[in-house]
This record gives sequence, structure tokens and C-alpha cells, in this order.
Amino acid sequence: MTKLIQTLWKIFLFTFPFSVHFVLYENASYRFGNFNPWVTGFLFLPEVLLILIFALWFIQEIRTKELGKLKQPGWGLTLFLLFMLNAGMVTLFKGDIILYLFFLIRVLEAGAVYVLIRQKVIPHKELIKWLLYGAVFQIALAYLQTRLNHSLGLHIIGEPVIGPDVANVAKTDLIDGTKEIRPYGTFLHPNILGVYLMTVFFLSLAYIKKTALPFWIILMTVGIYLTGSQAAQLTLIIVAGILLALSFMKVAVQKRILSLGILGAFFFGNIVVYLNSASIAWNNPSVYERLMQNVISLNMFLHKFLGVGVANFTLVMEEFSLVKLLPWEFQPVHNTYFLILNETGIQGLILLIIIIGYLLHGYWKTGLSYLLKDKARILPLFALIVVASFDHLLWTSWIGPILAGMVVAETTRSA
Repeated sequence: MTKLIQTLWKIFLFTFPFSVHFVLYENASYRFGNFNPWVTGFLFLPEVLLILIFALWFIQEIRTKELGKLKQPGWGLTLFLLFMLNAGMVTLFKGDIILYLFFLIRVLEAGAVYVLIRQKVIPHKELIKWLLYGAVFQIALAYLQTRLNHSLGLHIIGEPVIGPDVANVAKTDLIDGTKEIRPYGTFLHPNILGVYLMTVFFLSLAYIKKTALPFWIILMTVGIYLTGSQAAQLTLIIVAGILLALSFMKVAVQKRILSLGILGAFFFGNIVVYLNSASIAWNNPSVYERLMQNVISLNMFLHKFLGVGVANFTLVMEEFSLVKLLPWEFQPVHNTYFLILNETGIQGLILLIIIIGYLLHGYWKTGLSYLLKDKARILPLFALIVVASFDHLLWTSWIGPILAGMVVAETTRSA
């Protein structure tokens, strides 16, 4: 049984980006003329594999009577359960409880990933190795998609149909008037691919041998650049700066203060942008569109400060828009914090901030004061904190909670 579980777990680590999926629920998917994935319930094939792995592991733990040795849940889990309870109650009274149940399943799956990593189903270095194998595969697909300027026909593993003439595909307009696609790998959007590569890179950084480090830095940076995800690229730079700042500190309490200070400054910056989005002038159409989403989000908060329910943002956003929205403009606000504020209320966002602060505060212990490896292990958490300000995928995609589960497991496990 152990060998089977380990083999399936390695397969999952490599294949969870494969976006083979089925629609199970679409009560309001076509309400605006276009298909709306944000209010649709999907089942992804890798989810089935993950559930199977966790069930087999759980059965094995019962048989060997190992469950009793698991650590008792602490304050972090209590805070998170309060966060989920609040989200469920808000959705029950204001939104679509079926969509919340799909979200709850994603969270439970993230919890399963967390447990499997913490319980060392396979040695941690081997886990990192399989994550890197998966990342290399995705980079290779991305490169070929970019060179050919269309998909490779690998629909059997979830590669979407992409091409310069395919509608709703992310593209770059070249000087000569032609369009060049942004690579998707086997993800549903290049931005998700970019955040996946960035997260795997930071998860792996503390475990890569020094002789191999330049190779992996170049390869992963090139992969992130290929995706065209400005959010992932900017986050890569910011988190590298955080690592540089941490490298000058030798005492745990200093790094704790710095971590919490960065968190506070970061949220203050988000608040400033949030309150002033209507007056910020920007010529880039993509940035302008996101600023207008912020305006809608702010108007929604001012009228519905207790929340509108999980996955309900796009269903009510037209009520708070100053202009008539086109069908493809019904998208969640591209900021995870603003989206959580709208969907779970001010109380939900406060709980989330406390949870993040709790993780950062609890990470730095006396034994972690001097090793570069220990400084690098906190970087994946910083990466998710930063990238959440530029996109909503950590909240709305199935990959987001899985990456979060991996990062929290890395941040809270013993070295």
C-alpha cells in the first residue's frame, strides 16, 4: 500500500497542472451572454487522483494506528475554520451555496495536500524533485506553443485550444500587426502558469544544490518570462528583494519584525490603490480595466460590507458599475484581497490578515536565525502574499488552493 500511495503522489505532483475538467454545475453560467467560468462548478481529473491518494493514505493510517500520533490543531487552524464558517454563512444568506460547496471541496483538497506533505509520504527532497519535473514539462510546452504560435494538440492532458485567431485567448500585438499567443502549458490561462512556475521555484529554492542553482534560476526565470504574466514577474523581483533584506539580519526577532512590517506596508499600499483607483490615470488598457474593477469592488463594499457570498462577485457587479458592462467584462476583481473583502465581507478579510500575520510571526524561531535555507523557506509565502494583489486566481482557480496548501505546509513544517 505504501509504495502505491507514494507512486500515485509523485504522479499527482507532476500532473496536477493538467486541466482536464468536466462541468458539473452551471446554474448562471450564461446569464450575461458569454460563458462565465466564475459561477460554474468544475471537476478536474487531478482532483479525483488526489482524493484517491488521500483516501488510501487515511485507510493505511487507520490500519497502522498512526492517526493518534498526529499533532493537535492549533490557533492557526481555529482561525481558518472561523474564516471558512464566515464565508459559508455569508454565502448561505447572500449567494449560491452550491458554489460555496465547490469552493469548500477545493479547500479540503488543499488541506489534503498540506497533510500529505507534512506527513512526508515521500521524502521532501523527492517531492521537490517531482515538482521541478512538472515545471520543466510546462516550460517545454510553453516554449513550443510560443514557437508554433498555437496549441500542440495535447487536449488529452488538458491543453486548451489556443491560436492567434482563437477568441478569448491571451495574445500580444506585435509591431507588424500580427498577434502572438501567450503560452498556456496545460493551464487555463498564462497567468496561472506564471504563478505556478514562480511558486514551484520558491518552494524549491532552499533545496537546490549550489552548483545547480544558476541553471534553475535561469530556466525558471525564462519560463516565467515566456508566460507574459506581469504579476509573476513583478512578484519574482519583489520577493528577491525581500530575500536580500533578510540576508542582512541575524536575529529571529528582527526577521519577524521585518516580515510583519512588510505585511503591514503591503496592505497599506493596497488600501491606497483601492481608495484612489477612480482617479489614477493609466494608458495601458489592461491596467485601466483592472482599476475600473477596483472601482466596482469599492462601490460593492460600501453597499455590501458584510459580503455578497463566495463566487457571487460577477453576478452582482453590474449593480455597482457606472457603465454598462460587455459580456467578457464580467470578471472578478483582479486582486484576491479585494475579492475576499467583497465575497466574505470585512470580517472575512480581517480574519485572513490575522491568519497571514500568524503564519509570518510563528515562522521565525531561534533555530532559524542564521541559515540561508531557513530564510528561503519563507519566500513562497511572501510570493503568494504579493501575487494576490495582482490577480484573483488563488481564490478562483482550482490550482490556487493547491499551491496555497503546498506553501503553508512548507512554511509550518519542521526543517
